[in-house]
Amino acid sequence: MKATWRILREVIALSYRAYPLGAAVLQVLAVLSAGAVAVTAAVQRWIVDSAGVGLTDGLVLAAALGAVALAVQYVGRSGGTSVWGEIMERVELVMTRRILTMTSSLPTTDHLVRPDYLNRISILRQGVQALASSATAAMDMVVSLVSLLLSVTLLFGVHPVLALLALFGLPPLLVTNRTQRLIYRATEAGAEDGRREQRLHELCVRPEPAKEIHIAGSGQALNASAGELWRRVGAVELRARIKGAVWELAGWAFFAAGFVAAVAFTVTLALSGSASVGDLVLVITLATQLRNQVFVTDHNAGRLAEAGNVMRHYIWLQDYSAAQPSGVRQVPRRLTRGITLRGVEFTYPGTDRQVLHGIDLDLPAGSTVGLVGVNGAGKSTLVKLLTGMYLPTSGTISVEGIPLDELDLDQWRSRTSGVFQDFVKFQFPAGQSVGVGDLGQDFAPDAVRAAVNAAGASSTVALLPNGLDTQLGRVYEGAELSHGQWQKLALARGLMRRTPLLMVLDESTAALDPQAEHDLFERFIARARAAAATDGATIVLVSHRFSTVHMADHIVVIADGTIA
Repeated sequence: MKATWRILREVIALSYRAYPLGAAVLQVLAVLSAGAVAVTAAVQRWIVDSAGVGLTDGLVLAAALGAVALAVQYVGRSGGTSVWGEIMERVELVMTRRILTMTSSLPTTDHLVRPDYLNRISILRQGVQALASSATAAMDMVVSLVSLLLSVTLLFGVHPVLALLALFGLPPLLVTNRTQRLIYRATEAGAEDGRREQRLHELCVRPEPAKEIHIAGSGQALNASAGELWRRVGAVELRARIKGAVWELAGWAFFAAGFVAAVAFTVTLALSGSASVGDLVLVITLATQLRNQVFVTDHNAGRLAEAGNVMRHYIWLQDYSAAQPSGVRQVPRRLTRGITLRGVEFTYPGTDRQVLHGIDLDLPAGSTVGLVGVNGAGKSTLVKLLTGMYLPTSGTISVEGIPLDELDLDQWRSRTSGVFQDFVKFQFPAGQSVGVGDLGQDFAPDAVRAAVNAAGASSTVALLPNGLDTQLGRVYEGAELSHGQWQKLALARGLMRRTPLLMVLDESTAALDPQAEHDLFERFIARARAAAATDGATIVLVSHRFSTVHMADHIVVIADGTIA
């Protein structure tokens, strides 16, 4: 119950945060419309009873009041629809921004390989629209309940027994909650298959895997596999919806029985003289309206239940983000001792296989360290630990004697620079593709050109029609580069920071020919040693070839997840 109220508070607050004026206007319009429904029914009774006894003044006044009530309902519907659409768009934007902010500001990246986390994010991204519509659904439901209460009050005025008609509206509400639980469980069960289906279909439409898929002739097979996953997910959800529909049909059948009984009871009262013809018209009108009010309440309860299921994942993300370890100690201005690893072990979340174990290592300040090992030895994982992307499962990594998890990780990463083997091909203008490596320099042309020269990418830039202003990537009708040219720009991006304490080159020269690789390593180490001289920076070169790192001060061989 406590969690439900928390979700309801979050949902109602969303609309006011996104669009305060619109939310207030919508609520006023909705309240007026709710009152107008009851007034319209009362007016109809007044008109019938006044006509029966020949009260002309009563007829005119009732007709005027009825016209006002109908006008209020019309304005409420038309005006509310416009405001509702604006609120929904704004709430959707706010929620999307919040989700992206929370996911991107988590201090580490190990959650990106956790299936449970990825399933939740998948449900969240697909459910943003449900969250957006729930902001107005919460207000609509409150208003429909108020309207329902007014209708019950008028029915009670005719005869107390008629107020019991409201109880016949409870089963539809209860079965809606049950239906949403069924759909929620189906969505949860199919989340992982849904992610797989999306990834498989993306392989069929993205340019990077297109060559291999076309050569292998595997496009149809991938599409068939994705289609089978989609059908499997759809079948689970369809079964849940059919079960829910059966329950809802039973609930509405119960209400229909109450509706017929109420009208029959009122006819009996009218025939016995205990109720007027106007009362009969009032009951029929209110009973019809009651059906609509129960339907609206039921519909909004369903929207809220759907949003509540999504909101639970949102609240989980909030709690998960708040629970992440976040150090606050300042990163040293320079290194004098360096980086030490003691008893470091690491296991990827959700697995039981140790990727690294028993790592004891000193990376002296100002030194160049080569990490060598076959593919899969654990070199790149060790680099991710050094940069704070992952935290050790056990053991300690210290910078100048300060445990890494006690440091402000954002600040630590602002003092690291690196180029990784799985670098990003940013389809920006060339200068931005490089300059994004250090946003603090605000894409300063001199800084970008210096990084380009240091990476040996000047010849690549010279071939571009507009130099650093050239748009890259065919997706945006820009210049297309070879993999090796993209790699040189990635290297330039990794050299943008001027005062790093840790510099990493993680097998990022694989697309270069041996001479180009040798020249680049010389330039990289020259730039790194300049940083080492002023800030004590430690340089880590990762490769599976000894020839690549022969110029390092120390060479560490990694094998089977430990130091050989």
